[in-house]
Amino acid sequence: MDPVPSDPAIPLISVVVPVYREARNLERLVEELTRATGSVTAAEFEFIFVNDGSPDNSLEVLKTITARRPDCKIVDLSRNFGKEIALSAGVHYASGDAVICIDADLQHPPELIPSMVQAWRDGAEVVLGVRRSSEKQAIARRLGSSVYYWIMGKIADTTVVSHSTDYRLISRGVIDAFNQIGERQRMFRGLVDWLGFKRVQVEFDAPARQHGEPGYSYAKLWKLAMSSFVAHSLLPLRFVGYLGVAITLTSFFLLGWMLIAPLFSPASFVYGPLAKVVVGNTFLIGIVLTALGVMSLYIAKIYAEVLDRPLYAIRQLVNFSIERVRVVKASGQGSGRTRASGQ
Repeated sequence: MDPVPSDPAIPLISVVVPVYREARNLERLVEELTRATGSVTAAEFEFIFVNDGSPDNSLEVLKTITARRPDCKIVDLSRNFGKEIALSAGVHYASGDAVICIDADLQHPPELIPSMVQAWRDGAEVVLGVRRSSEKQAIARRLGSSVYYWIMGKIADTTVVSHSTDYRLISRGVIDAFNQIGERQRMFRGLVDWLGFKRVQVEFDAPARQHGEPGYSYAKLWKLAMSSFVAHSLLPLRFVGYLGVAITLTSFFLLGWMLIAPLFSPASFVYGPLAKVVVGNTFLIGIVLTALGVMSLYIAKIYAEVLDRPLYAIRQLVNFSIERVRVVKASGQGSGRTRASGQ
């Protein structure tokens, strides 16, 4: 059953945790979350763990925890849909007045939760966890993160906070607005930023990962970055148009020069017909390939949306009330076609 605060004035706060290969971290995470939330006065908490098709025994560990903790719940996805979808599923099933999203690897310090809740009580609609530093982070990841945020800051239509993370609190108004978004190829933090609610920041230093390997490989991070560029900016398409104009004008003047230069100095400027054809074709092929490459990113995104598949599928739900499941289904969250079985 969903926990119901004894006093209607006491808010319920949902903590959403995406889980993928985190079996060794879960027990300690629950202890840390319990300790951190226990210091928050006049608030009730529920903990929603979204098992994102973990190949290890994360689900078994979660079931052991939920058997003794009715405030801990499980959304068990049918397969690995990715962290962005797992976060979305957790938010869909959260019944709190606010939601705090936090990673399971303990690199998001739970002791920051009281500060987040206080900022929310002071009027913030979104409280961003901004990473100040990260212990033992690979140089390639640190450099890639800096480059990504620099590019997004230049091209994104949405204001992006540098080094912001998925560790954030969002209020019920933001949750309701977020749940209306049906976009499938999504970046969770990007969509929350796009909504444009009142934001404040809290900074933290991320400790080293305790166990296991990061869920995001370099390939997944690259895919996520490309997806966010396409989703939050039309500049790449505009750039192709500008590039096409630039290459067309450059090739026009270059070919013109190749035609008239021999008239002024036949001995110095001798261009054969083949050279002219090669130069012209090189520029034209370059612009066509560039345009096709960029357009393919947008076409792929359109294709994924047109397929109109469910955002995710659920194998089972643990410790959720029938009433809550009905509310989620009736509200059309997850594009209105999330498939769930078992409570």
